[in-house]
Amino acid sequence: MKNKFNIATIISCSLVIVILAIMFFVTPDKAMSQKENRTLTQTPHFSIERLFSGEYTTELATYISDQFPARDMFVSVKAYSELALGKRENNGIIYAQNDILIARDAIKDNRINENLQAIKEFENVTGAKVCAAVLPRALDVFAEYLPHTYPSESDNILWQEYFEFAKKNNITAPNLYDELCEKNNYYHTDHHYNVYGAYQVYDMLGAVLSYKPKELSYFKAKKVSNDFCGTSMRASGFYMAPKDEITLLRYDGDDDYTITADGKQIQMYDMSRLSTTDQYAVFLGGNHARVDISKGEGRPKLLVVRDSFADSLAPLLAIHYDLIMLDLRYFTDSIQQVVARENVSQVLILESMSEFATTKNISYLKRGTDQ
Repeated sequence: MKNKFNIATIISCSLVIVILAIMFFVTPDKAMSQKENRTLTQTPHFSIERLFSGEYTTELATYISDQFPARDMFVSVKAYSELALGKRENNGIIYAQNDILIARDAIKDNRINENLQAIKEFENVTGAKVCAAVLPRALDVFAEYLPHTYPSESDNILWQEYFEFAKKNNITAPNLYDELCEKNNYYHTDHHYNVYGAYQVYDMLGAVLSYKPKELSYFKAKKVSNDFCGTSMRASGFYMAPKDEITLLRYDGDDDYTITADGKQIQMYDMSRLSTTDQYAVFLGGNHARVDISKGEGRPKLLVVRDSFADSLAPLLAIHYDLIMLDLRYFTDSIQQVVARENVSQVLILESMSEFATTKNISYLKRGTDQ
């Protein structure tokens, strides 16, 4: 009887393996993961050199993982299996207290000093007043909810290094860390701040950029989603965690701007994105190389070197400035040339510490006007 049971188990497992193998080979490769909102690895190129260097086998393993049949289901099963075993982490996402999903976001060999130096050189060359506004990560904001065993010392050193180097080199770098960490206005399933976190940044930057912020009562809060699954949820597989709400801070005239993204006209809020996986793209429709927001009233211009955190801040800054927003992950022209051509006198560098401490893109600020 026992032998029959063992044989049945072997046959069943073999059938599952065969079925999955067939599905893997007959199912077309997917270009994108809608759950994770990222590009998936495609069939790796084979060569003898890449095989012996290990590059091919590494890429092949990533390809199989990305294109595995029913991948989202298996990721979720693995996530909750880990949770049941007492391990509160999957795919680099920590399931913290209060159902908060936090990217581990370990930063090694950071580029903080190099990037701050590039900003200083850019300020000296252009003559523009530059403000480097680096935002805390969800890891920083929700530190009190992390497991007690989480090593936080390196995170504290990271911020200490940033502020010390900025002060030493006379770089305008407002402390956005303390208040944002105190108020906790970040999404629980995503790495971004919500609109109240964006308002905090807008309020604090007023003194640095010399505008008078509007009171919070000036805006009308409008909830547009109660089922937002952010990047941390989608990457982790913890799909049963409570979802976030997305609220907009609207005001009279916020739909009167002329807005273009890479030369094409867009809206401040793209409501169609609320029916997609990437609901955060409701702000300006997602990532673009260049976004221009203007009212044509001869207003002062502010150039924003940004990552996606700037998208929900843009409607607030647009009250005071015509905006030129450049994402150095996609924008390849000379930023110095933009400053000169557009008669820009103020520049805001707005990025999360995750991006700022690791990116090489800040070095693109050195691209000169002769390019």
